[in-house]
Amino acid sequence: MKSDSDPSRATWYEATANRGHSRPGLSGTVEAEVCVIGGGLAGLTTALELARRGRSVALLESHRLAGAASGRNGGFVSNGFAEGMDKVAGRVGLEAARALYRLSQFGTEFVRREIADSDPTIRMGDGWLGAIRYDNAAEKQAGIAAMARDYGQELQFLDVADVRRLLDTARYFQGSFDPSAFHMHPLRYALMIAAKSEAAGALIFENTRAQSVEKASTGWMVSTPGGALRCRDVVYCVSAIDRAIHRPVGRAILPVATYVAVTEPLVQDAIRTRNAISDSRRAGNYYRLVDEGRLLWGGAITTRVSEPLRLASRLQRDMVSVYPQLGNPRIDFAWSGIMGYARHFMPLIGTDGQGQWWATAFGGHGMNTTAMGGILISRAIAARDDEYRRFLPFAPDWTGGPLGRVAVQLGYWQMQLRDRLDEARARRKAA
Repeated sequence: MKSDSDPSRATWYEATANRGHSRPGLSGTVEAEVCVIGGGLAGLTTALELARRGRSVALLESHRLAGAASGRNGGFVSNGFAEGMDKVAGRVGLEAARALYRLSQFGTEFVRREIADSDPTIRMGDGWLGAIRYDNAAEKQAGIAAMARDYGQELQFLDVADVRRLLDTARYFQGSFDPSAFHMHPLRYALMIAAKSEAAGALIFENTRAQSVEKASTGWMVSTPGGALRCRDVVYCVSAIDRAIHRPVGRAILPVATYVAVTEPLVQDAIRTRNAISDSRRAGNYYRLVDEGRLLWGGAITTRVSEPLRLASRLQRDMVSVYPQLGNPRIDFAWSGIMGYARHFMPLIGTDGQGQWWATAFGGHGMNTTAMGGILISRAIAARDDEYRRFLPFAPDWTGGPLGRVAVQLGYWQMQLRDRLDEARARRKAA
């Protein structure tokens, strides 16, 4: 394992994907109907769907495709949003919340279909098991019943014995199982979407930073270090990496870090399922078995965007605290990923009505919502479809700058304290 301070450390995804040669940067002046800024999953899906609809589209990525959160995340694909559906319904009403949930389901099925059509090996397992770290069957059953009643989402209830048959740990009690979810290799998926985009006619430029976007006589002029791109419409899909290129949306995005580690190949009998797994900690653990029996483990959400020292050791302690029988597993890869969140924990999808569009802030549930957002924006541009307007109640809202980050971090610490109290009560009850 490379040292925690080594900036050249690769992610397991990078080590197990074939990027091929870097695409050339933009040089000179290029014209396209639409310019997409940002080569993550939202930008790539937008480019793919616009090209499929016969529009000329060029995508600008400042580094390598999916080099940020899109290629560094947990790889879980499931319905819903980072915000709980009860809070979504409280803001927009139940019927509007149901329509939004259906859009999230559409995003999940898009990802599933694209993988099945091209490279089934990208999909690494089916189902999502969510376990709670305190004994409360009634609460878990009530949540499952509410999702079935209000959103038609069928989840299976697992009692303590069911959970511990699959996950050999005293930390977990009841759980739920989502058979519609799956997990995948996100970087391979992103590269597949890029290849499909180019096959459909999209131009993709890597190592091409959009420096400015200015109004032109017939649309917009996007300036880059090596040239410029003239377009009628521009779509911002840059999330937390570049919040300056379009300030109205950039100031509404809060960068939040999460951490991931991948172990050496393990011989173990603690985790007895190939499902995706998460627990009820409010800034919770999420993990899964991947190729060669390695354990991919993520968690520890924070607003600190610099990578902490001894990251691998920290994540190893987390996994062993749940599964002490793992002993002292070697960590072969450990990395951080920066996600973008809005204050309301919902995606930012919209337009200024002047040819500027955005699809961003997909932190926490991005595998389905980036696909959904790209499809909504492409349909709005190419077919004047207005389904994207369902996200108008979740418009860009200033996060509060540095003070906003402090407030969010305090909120995470409060959640962690509540986690500890819930788990302490469970231990006392068991004793």
